[in-house]
Amino acid sequence: MKIIYILPNTVNQGGSNKSFLTMLQGLIQQGIEPLVIVPDKKGIYTLLREQNIPCVSLSYRNSVYPWSRTLKDKLLFIPRLCGRILVNSLATFQLLHTAKQFQPDIIHTNVSVTNIGFYVAQLLRLPHIWHIREYGGVDWQQFYYYPSKRLHFTRYKRSNSYTICITKDLQRHNKCNGWKNSTVIYNGIQSADSIAYENSKLPYLLYVGRLEAQKGILSLIDAYAEYCKNIQNPLPLHVAGYGLPEFTKTIHQQINQYQLADKIILLGARDDVAALYQKATALIVPSLFEGFGRITAEAMFNGCLVIGYDATGTKEQFDNGKELTGEEIALRYTTQQQLVQHLTRVTQNPTDNYKDMIFRAQKVVTHLYSTEQYSQQILDYYHHILNH
Repeated sequence: MKIIYILPNTVNQGGSNKSFLTMLQGLIQQGIEPLVIVPDKKGIYTLLREQNIPCVSLSYRNSVYPWSRTLKDKLLFIPRLCGRILVNSLATFQLLHTAKQFQPDIIHTNVSVTNIGFYVAQLLRLPHIWHIREYGGVDWQQFYYYPSKRLHFTRYKRSNSYTICITKDLQRHNKCNGWKNSTVIYNGIQSADSIAYENSKLPYLLYVGRLEAQKGILSLIDAYAEYCKNIQNPLPLHVAGYGLPEFTKTIHQQINQYQLADKIILLGARDDVAALYQKATALIVPSLFEGFGRITAEAMFNGCLVIGYDATGTKEQFDNGKELTGEEIALRYTTQQQLVQHLTRVTQNPTDNYKDMIFRAQKVVTHLYSTEQYSQQILDYYHHILNH
């Protein structure tokens, strides 16, 4: 089976690209012949070439409106939008030529915000899959489909159009629930036999992820500041992640405002997050709109207690755990005060008190989010599409 995959960017640290690489590795082992399309020759492009995976770079942009955050953005909005449409139109014809040569069975776009694969699939009467990982307009990315979200949603129900949603909530949000050409497949995180648990935890709290407003980092700092006032020996907060310089500056300002520079440690982007999870007293996931919540599942695989904002993808993981085990697999919160209470209790109580919860969480993630199950479910869906 030959599949063309289309990625929105080449960022190695992005959750969608991490999930794609996990999926691709599993599918190649099962005989899939891939051709990966990327918008530049950085990051993942280099990685794929090193692994001898066929890869083509075309120049294209996401099919969403340009940002209009600053005065400069607003002045350049129309020229940027016209340029984006022109670039994507050219890329569509280039992809059409590439597809005719490669002769794929399916075109699989790894996100919902890139549409050149959809147009080429329509022209060639091939099945096209949208891998929906975004809420669009409400999550951290603030993506707004052009010309409108309503029109974009109609593309999901066109002939030969299929969707894979990474949570049930995303399926509902994108109006695909109950639709015969839509399915829910959770991301694969790690191999089922790769769980770990470190008995000797270190006294620190952990945040992992992009430094973006919608990821909840600022609200976490607010809660952490209140927690520090309520407890004699607060645990330090280690922040592992990357962000735009402008927003990182805002974080530094907030830390200095609370006089917490000695307590909140900004680690930057890290390649050793598994070790950070295993040693941490707890991971806090304050994200307001989490498509799936890869970080939550990663932490659970690595034996880390999770304290998470009870909404969207994070909530669905917690609910899945309670449905499977009959008990909670993490500490939920919906208000800043509840988060402060959780941080206080975790600090005052030995980690051993949460061992049962941690082990329940590991049981759930190995059952639902293993890489083996992930690639098999994708392959089964490919066969389902081609058979129907």
